[in-house]
Amino acid sequence: MKSVGQVIIMLALFTSCSPQTKQQYLKQYKEFVDEVTDNARHYTEADWQQTNERYSLFNNQYYSRFKDELTLEDKLQVTGYRMQFNAAKAGVEIDRFYQQYLKNDLDNLRENLKHYVENQMEDDVARVLDEAKRISNELYRELKKLVDELREERK
Repeated sequence: MKSVGQVIIMLALFTSCSPQTKQQYLKQYKEFVDEVTDNARHYTEADWQQTNERYSLFNNQYYSRFKDELTLEDKLQVTGYRMQFNAAKAGVEIDRFYQQYLKNDLDNLRENLKHYVENQMEDDVARVLDEAKRISNELYRELKKLVDELREERK
């Protein structure tokens, strides 16, 4: 359990880091989003929990505090920060999905294909060529037979 002193220190840090002006809000939001974009792939689950909490502060509490001061350009800038944050987060989630669900399957497929090419493909190609040759010989005989029959009919 946290002591009263720790809570007071955390509260002081929180309020000292909290933007006091619209310019500080926009600057801190940009710095936050840039930091997330640069480091998202290295974040742990705990890091993401803290990051999501900070993101929520920027989008809710801080935004509400300054929204009446924000120009259209400022609001577009905030929207851009939101998009940048969500793109970084989505990139990490896509990578996690790939690592968790697809990577092993693709690695196995790659290994199986390599094994097939190195060990079985040549035999399969030879069988296909032999079968193609057999079919073409059979087709040739049938066509020759048909041509011979047509010649006989003309006589």
